[in-house]
Amino acid sequence: MERRELKRELGIKEVVATVMTSVIGGGLFLTTIQIQQQVQVGSNVILSYLVAAVPALLVALSYAVLSSAIPSSGGDYIYISRIVDPTLGFLTTWVRWFGMVAGIAAISIGDLYLIANMFTAVGWDSATNFVMAYRIPLAIAIILTFLTINYLGVKIYGWVQDAMLFILLSGIILYIALGLPHVRMDYLAASARGGFGDIVQASSIVFFSYIGFAAIADAGGEVKDAKRNLPRGIVISVVAIAVLYVLVALVTYGTADLDTVIASGNVPAEAMLFLPSFVALYISFTAFIALVSDINPSILATSRLAFAWARDCVVPEKLSELSRFHTPKWTLALNGAVAIFIVLAFSEFIEAIDVTTIAILLTYAMVCLATFVMPHKRPDLWDRAEVKYRGTWAISVAGMVTTLLLLGYIVQVSLTQFTVVVIWMGIGAALYHLTRERHQLDWRVVREKMKGLREMERRLIDLYRKL
Repeated sequence: MERRELKRELGIKEVVATVMTSVIGGGLFLTTIQIQQQVQVGSNVILSYLVAAVPALLVALSYAVLSSAIPSSGGDYIYISRIVDPTLGFLTTWVRWFGMVAGIAAISIGDLYLIANMFTAVGWDSATNFVMAYRIPLAIAIILTFLTINYLGVKIYGWVQDAMLFILLSGIILYIALGLPHVRMDYLAASARGGFGDIVQASSIVFFSYIGFAAIADAGGEVKDAKRNLPRGIVISVVAIAVLYVLVALVTYGTADLDTVIASGNVPAEAMLFLPSFVALYISFTAFIALVSDINPSILATSRLAFAWARDCVVPEKLSELSRFHTPKWTLALNGAVAIFIVLAFSEFIEAIDVTTIAILLTYAMVCLATFVMPHKRPDLWDRAEVKYRGTWAISVAGMVTTLLLLGYIVQVSLTQFTVVVIWMGIGAALYHLTRERHQLDWRVVREKMKGLREMERRLIDLYRKL
C-alpha cells in the first residue's frame, strides 16, 4: 500500500491565523473575569497578563529555535524525544495530549454559554433555553463539525481559520477602540486587589489564555518554508496577543466597578453595560468565534501528536494511516471519541481548564530544556537551526524556570487536577513500557552504535599512546 505523506500547504498567514485563533478564546472572554473566583486580584489582572506574557514569550522563542531545526509534524514530541529522551518525550506529550483533548471538550461546552448570552442579548429567551437544555448534544455537534473540517485537509482548515481570525480581530479591536474612551482611572485604582504573590498566582491561571501558540508546531510538516514561517509566525503572534490581552483587561476593569464586572461573568455581558446594543451583540458573536476557533487548531495539534507516536510505533501503527485528503484519519477519530467522552462525563467549562494548564506548563518546561541541551546533545540539529539568538541558553533556562514557577503556583489551588495529571502520566508510563520492544527508534540505535564506536576509537588511541 502506498504510504501517503502530509502536504505542505500552510503559509505565514495560516501560521499566524492558527496561533492567534488557537490562543485567543475562553481565556480572554471568560477567564479575564472568572479569575476572580479563584484569586481576587481585581484590576490587577492586567498585571497578571503581563507577568504571564514573560514565560509565554520565552517559550515562544524556544519553539522558534526548535521549529527551525526540526520543522516536522509532531512538534513537542519530536523535539523532546529526539533531543532529550524518547521516554520523556512520550510521557510529556502524553500528558499534553490529554490536557488538550480535555480543553476541546471544555471549550465546546463553554461556547454554548456564550451563544446563550448572545441570544439573551437580543431577547430570544426561547433560543437561550433551548441551548442550555441541549448543551451536551450541541457540544458534541460542535466537536464533530470541526473534526470534519480537519478531516477534509489543511487547505480547508486554513480557510476556516483565516475567516475566524478576521472576525475575531475585528471584534476585539472594536471593543478596545470604543471602550478606551469609557475607561476611568478611579475604577481601576479602586478595584485593584492583592499583593505580588496574588498577582503571580493569578498569572499562573490566566496563563491558560496564552496556551495554544505551540499548536502550529505540531503541524510543522504541513507548513510551507517551515524553517522561516514557523518561528516568525509564532513570535509575531505571541507579542500581538499579549498587547490585545492587556488592552481588553484595561477596558473591562476600567468601565465599571469591581462588583459589577464580577456579576457580569464574561466580557461580552460587561460590554453591554457601556456599548450600543448592536455593537455589544457583535462582541458576543466575536466571543463565540474566539472560543470555538480554539477547537480547530487543538484538534489539528492533538491528532498530529498521536500521528507522531504511531510513526514511532509507541501506539498502534494503524493510527498513522492517512485519509485520501492526507490527514491522519484514525487519530482524528480517536481524539473525537475521547473529547465526546469527556463532554458526557463533565458538563462545565472551568472543570478542565486547570488540567489543561498544568499539562501545557509541564510540556513548555521540557521544550525549554530541549532548547538548552540541543547544542551539546544534538549538535547536528543545532547546526541545522536557522533561528538562533545570542544567549539562547539563557532564554531557554529563563523559560524553564518561569514555567515551573507558574506550575508550582497553580498546583497550590488545583491539587486535585494535578493528581489527575500524575495518574494519567502513570498510565502513559505503563503503555510505553508495554510497547518498548516495538519502538526502539532507528535514530536512537544508530546513535548508541556511534557512541560505542567513538568509545572504541578512544580506547585504541589510549592504547597506541601507551605503546
